[in-house]
Amino acid sequence: MADQSHHDVVVIGSGFGATMTALALAREFKGSDRSILMLERGTWWTTPVGTVADKEVKTYDFLVGHGQPVQYWSSVEHFRGFVDIFLRCLRRRRNEDGLYDLTTFGRRGFLGIGAENDGVTILHANGVGGGSLVYANVTIQPPDFIFEEERWPTSWGLDERNGCYELARQAIGDGVLFALNKRGKQRDPAFVAKVEAGPANTGLSNIVTRAAGQDPKWHVKPDANNLRGIKQLDPTHSSPAGAPPDNWNSLWIDRARIFQKHMSALTNDWGTVDSSINDVPPGGAPIAFKGQPQNYCERQGRCIIGCLSGARHTLNKQLMRAILGSPKPEPPFFESELSLQTLSEVDHIRALPGGGYAVHYLRRNPERPHETMEAVVTADRVIVAAGCVGTNEIMLRSKQRAGLPNLSDRVGYGFSTNGDWLAFVDETTDHISLTRGPVTTSFGHFNTPAAAEGADPERFHTIEDNGIPRAFSELTGLGVPLLRSLSKGRRGRAFVAWSLILFAAKRVPAHIRAFFRNYVERQDEFRSEDEFTAKMMCIAAMGREQARGQFRLGGGPRESALRVARDDGKGFHEDPIYKEIEQTLNKFATALTDGKRDSFENPFVSEAAGALGSRSIGLSHPLGGCRMATSAADGVVDEYGRVFDKQADASAPFYPGLYITDASIIPTSLGVNPSLTISALALRAADKMIEEVRAGG
Repeated sequence: MADQSHHDVVVIGSGFGATMTALALAREFKGSDRSILMLERGTWWTTPVGTVADKEVKTYDFLVGHGQPVQYWSSVEHFRGFVDIFLRCLRRRRNEDGLYDLTTFGRRGFLGIGAENDGVTILHANGVGGGSLVYANVTIQPPDFIFEEERWPTSWGLDERNGCYELARQAIGDGVLFALNKRGKQRDPAFVAKVEAGPANTGLSNIVTRAAGQDPKWHVKPDANNLRGIKQLDPTHSSPAGAPPDNWNSLWIDRARIFQKHMSALTNDWGTVDSSINDVPPGGAPIAFKGQPQNYCERQGRCIIGCLSGARHTLNKQLMRAILGSPKPEPPFFESELSLQTLSEVDHIRALPGGGYAVHYLRRNPERPHETMEAVVTADRVIVAAGCVGTNEIMLRSKQRAGLPNLSDRVGYGFSTNGDWLAFVDETTDHISLTRGPVTTSFGHFNTPAAAEGADPERFHTIEDNGIPRAFSELTGLGVPLLRSLSKGRRGRAFVAWSLILFAAKRVPAHIRAFFRNYVERQDEFRSEDEFTAKMMCIAAMGREQARGQFRLGGGPRESALRVARDDGKGFHEDPIYKEIEQTLNKFATALTDGKRDSFENPFVSEAAGALGSRSIGLSHPLGGCRMATSAADGVVDEYGRVFDKQADASAPFYPGLYITDASIIPTSLGVNPSLTISALALRAADKMIEEVRAGG
């Protein structure tokens, strides 16, 4: 076992919840002898090509020079990129440092017999920056009625809640330290920042034009919960005489223009998403800080597989600058107060008799990540923010092994799919061009007060456009059987081998045919990656799912580490919200195709998938399982993420210094992308932690 060390705080994870709390506490500890250690199970990831701000690609060498394990995004834009992603970037046995953790819950069969599928497949991240590495960059605040439900035990009023969300927008859009300093100056004119930190990013953007800096000529609609307002296409604007009807919006990305045009006919609550991506503002000059040019969105459509232009607001940038500095060169903000240890996968937490905690984890060999060594670190305070799946597994294991025997008996309860739904429709009337732009540009809300009169909040859901990276575009015709293969648990080399078989079966005969026919008529084999998805719309939907799932530890042979099931015995795909989503998508499909198609297809839950025994909701926004409540009888933490001790005195019913600050504490579905809510809750929890630190608690 590795030598034991002690820190004032150990933070488990490096995603939104972890980064918000770690940087806030490090700022408070600046200049003291206190220390914070972040434990991350993955490695650093960065772009392999030159960017505006890093023309010589120095970031990789900078990280290596600091002894950090680092990998490149997959950069190839066609089928070889797809193979690279699934061979090198997918986390699996003997490739435990892969970026994408695609978790299927259930039991593996023996020779294909006896397999069980729990009905959920979750994509989450494994790397420094957590979920920010693989998310769609959407920062969106849920409707107010979400927080009015009794399962939300928060004491914040509307003004405080909007203040928390505005701080979270600034923390993601500009930088955590910059946002906290700005708030300090606003609250106290005599405020002196302990950390002089400029913005890490250029702020949130609304990206709908084909190139940076172009004027979208949008309509800005005021929003009481968002100072930025809502930017909308103006579908009724009269074009100049003799010009085509869409001339006014001709600079828009096709996908954004077509999505908003049809969405405006389906709901009154729609617009452009706030994206956590650097971009040149309409009519603006190239962006720069202190004379240094900054990266901006180049519309490559690669958000979820790695931004080659370095424009996305991934949290690894903020953590690198805070802990290691930058290649410019710039010194780190924190010389000793904050550190991060990669390839460190936490197993369980144990409360120590004299106070504080021991965190037991596995340290992986950077050269051979399947080789591990047991290690332990102790701390006065522990913040668990390993993501919904990781945190539930850690807390369930900590309770099972009597490390935290007095955890609430509700650990694992209240899991929600957030109504996630991925679907496609082809044969659209207009060219959509799924490969151009950020992965998501626009949204439509349904069953909100702003959407229509008489809206039913229980049926609230969101529809967003979803781009397809070029590396996946060539597989469009194979996408459905391949996704079904994933939901059945096929991974790594087996999955790539299956994809190659399908690819060869479809493409080889076509290549041979093209050899003889292309001189007569251009063959499909010579279409570009952009053309393969030119007449297809892909959407990502979320909705007010019932949050009735329960995690438990897998106990038998061939079982996944976690099992999950609904407490009412129904399949996750049977939640009522999915019928609502499908009804909306049916109308959308009919409008997009002029009636040639009357529905979108979700390949994970189609009838064919059910016949194959692989019907499984594919999602990337898991919530709950360690949900907040007013006591240990109903949940795992309070509204500030403080973990309940069910045996403690009622006046202080918590494990002292033990917190959870990630998606697992969210008590209901949100019906929108959760990153902004996770950040708002984490920053609020960090304020409470700092109060306790200052009070000597």
